[in-house]
Amino acid sequence: MSFKLNDFQTKWIQEEIDESCIAFMEGFGFHLCDKRDPDSRPGYNAVTTSQMRNIFSEVKRIELKVNDKDGWKKEKTSVLLLRPKIAYSAARAISSKRDSKMKDLREVLEKAIQAVNGADDFKRFAAFLEGVIAYHKVHGGN
Repeated sequence: MSFKLNDFQTKWIQEEIDESCIAFMEGFGFHLCDKRDPDSRPGYNAVTTSQMRNIFSEVKRIELKVNDKDGWKKEKTSVLLLRPKIAYSAARAISSKRDSKMKDLREVLEKAIQAVNGADDFKRFAAFLEGVIAYHKVHGGN
């Protein structure tokens, strides 16, 4: 499975999720498992499901409010504050595992959040994160 971290494209957040995005999500989900091959167990530096769930639960909370009338105006600050929350989560993981894949998750999510310019972009961001989490689980993330 070929995967490069810098293959992330902001058009997936600002325009549409396409087949290249799905391929990126799968490769990234596998990468976050820190596995050597598809049949091996997750590595020591893998992102855990609970680390991802902490971020995802906040994203889903915001997404529910963004769907309301004038929701984007009210929640724009919450979206921006996702960046320091993700940075904090990554710093905690890296403090115990220097080569934690959390730093890669942070890098991609930072780019994705910076691409969000409105409610529709945020919905695509949430779908993108959900896809990464799904593929992380498919590839044995724990």
